Amino acid sequence: MRRTAWILFAFALLLGMSPQIASAQAQWSLEGAGDITSISVAEDGSRVAIGSHGAKTYVYGSDGRPIFQAAANNVVNAVDLLADGTLLAASDDRHLYAYDASGSKLWDADLKRQVKSMSASRDGGVIALVVQRNNDLLFVDGKNGEQTNAVPIGTSMRFTKVAGNGEWIIVASGDQFVHLLDKTGKTLLRFGAGGQIQAIDISDAGMTAVGTKLGEVELFDAKGKALRKLKTRDMVSAVAFSKDGETVAVSDLSGYFYIFSPNGKKLWETKAGDTGRAVAFDAGGKTLYAGTDDGRVLQFDTGSVVAKAKSDARIRMLVWAIASVAALALIYVLLRMMKKNDKLGVFREIWRSKWVYLGLAPSFLLIFLFLYFPAFSGLFHSLYKWQPGGRTTFIGLDNFRRMIHDPYVTKGLGNLVILIVTGLAKSLIPPLIVAELIYHLRSKRMQYGFRTAFTASMVIPGVAGLLIWQNFYDPNLGLFNNFLELIGLGSWTHGWLGDPKTALWAIIFMGFPFVGILQLLVFYAGLLSISGELIESAKIDGASLPRIIRSIHLPLLAGQFKFLIILGLIGIIQDFNAIMIVTGGGPMDSTYVPALQMYYAATKFSDLGYASALGVSMFAIILVITIVNMKFIKSAED
Repeated sequence: MRRTAWILFAFALLLGMSPQIASAQAQWSLEGAGDITSISVAEDGSRVAIGSHGAKTYVYGSDGRPIFQAAANNVVNAVDLLADGTLLAASDDRHLYAYDASGSKLWDADLKRQVKSMSASRDGGVIALVVQRNNDLLFVDGKNGEQTNAVPIGTSMRFTKVAGNGEWIIVASGDQFVHLLDKTGKTLLRFGAGGQIQAIDISDAGMTAVGTKLGEVELFDAKGKALRKLKTRDMVSAVAFSKDGETVAVSDLSGYFYIFSPNGKKLWETKAGDTGRAVAFDAGGKTLYAGTDDGRVLQFDTGSVVAKAKSDARIRMLVWAIASVAALALIYVLLRMMKKNDKLGVFREIWRSKWVYLGLAPSFLLIFLFLYFPAFSGLFHSLYKWQPGGRTTFIGLDNFRRMIHDPYVTKGLGNLVILIVTGLAKSLIPPLIVAELIYHLRSKRMQYGFRTAFTASMVIPGVAGLLIWQNFYDPNLGLFNNFLELIGLGSWTHGWLGDPKTALWAIIFMGFPFVGILQLLVFYAGLLSISGELIESAKIDGASLPRIIRSIHLPLLAGQFKFLIILGLIGIIQDFNAIMIVTGGGPMDSTYVPALQMYYAATKFSDLGYASALGVSMFAIILVITIVNMKFIKSAED
């Protein structure tokens, strides 16, 4: 019972490793706003400022209550709410505006050029701007908007961002470099990003987040050292640190919003539109504001999600520690038992053969990576709604329940039963008959010649054979219909693969006369292994050839039958190549099989969780049939 409880506990922890889900608390639709270009949240969290493509700045309370609007003469591309309630808004109309808490204009600075980017510290002590056709980073006075400094960067700039505490300033240039400055404007260092920069942010501790066109956010420390990359589904459109720097919010051009921890773990994601445009945290990092391309601002309660992710991380660390101690204790107990039974010599033997084990290690590693790991991954993900690189949501046994009500699966199971019965008959009876005929040829040279003639067909690619048979069934030019017309049975001509009543049987008939080369060789080798003295004794006792086959050959070939039945069942249940190439599952669903539905779920519909569940179900069926086969078919060695 204790072991079962620990297993369930560990499995529950594994389920908690997937990204969590948060729902939008509120949604504000700003009529005429168009793209949301920027979002800023007041330090106390009471207000949210929103810049829009519709040449307006909107200020809302955290409860969604409109406070005021401020119009500009062009796109408002950057907004910042200062600690004292002042709102800064930069516009493509070449102006930088400042408003007080009630919406009254404090000042209006004409910068003569379009403002491409603007950012300010929380207290307004540092305000930096990037303007069009200027290689200098401009600084202005928060009290009157007058320019106080111009720092030459030496290249075209795209974005700037000031840390909330005002200690750091970063500038992204068009050549994929990021320039880090101190609060006085002195350049400290320069470092490169892996792709064209689309968004930047910097935390109070000097950690930099750089979003690129490559669909990733690169994190750098205060010394410009690359830390890690955060993967997104599409080009990054915005990034934002929480005030404490413990979480990073990201939006991309496919409408997805994410929250990552600085160590690279994805804590949360959601899709909330066609295009994500802006993100910003409140001061506590518990609420995320997200802007879209259709004038909507969404408010997500992410505090509980982040807290749960951190709690899960602590619990997982504790479980790993306990598991490590338990593993060490188990090893210690095993060593003591081996010493007591004088079995420690096995380690000396292993050491003597160390080079042999080293030579086997690559094979074991490759087998694990390409055989065992995908199998365990399929079993694990069959319990999830899974899209690689995206959200992975635990849904328990829903995928398996879905199979019961999936008409393609239920129809496919009926077809599969027919294919199993006919497939086993095709793979066992004709090869056995041919093997018996070759075996009973008197001339060894003739036996060799017929074996060679049959095995030579193995060089023909399987796909080529399928296409040849598809042409045979062609209703206009196919061999079958032309032969029927030739012998006067033109009324029997048919669209064999286009009729739901005949399509499955047409596929079953493919490969006639069904002499599988592997099966033939297995049966023939089994016949050769039968003692000639046994056959001679039976002949002396007056046994006829049919009696010898029935009473000697067939019982002694039980091992071959067992092997070929297992191999045939696995192949029939897993195979969908012929159906996919020849009919694609049609006409209608007359030739569907579960393996084909698994393939379509994985490739056409990107529903890999459901595809994994179908694969696990087929594995279970094969396992049960194999066990039954091994139990009830007795070979000579049993």
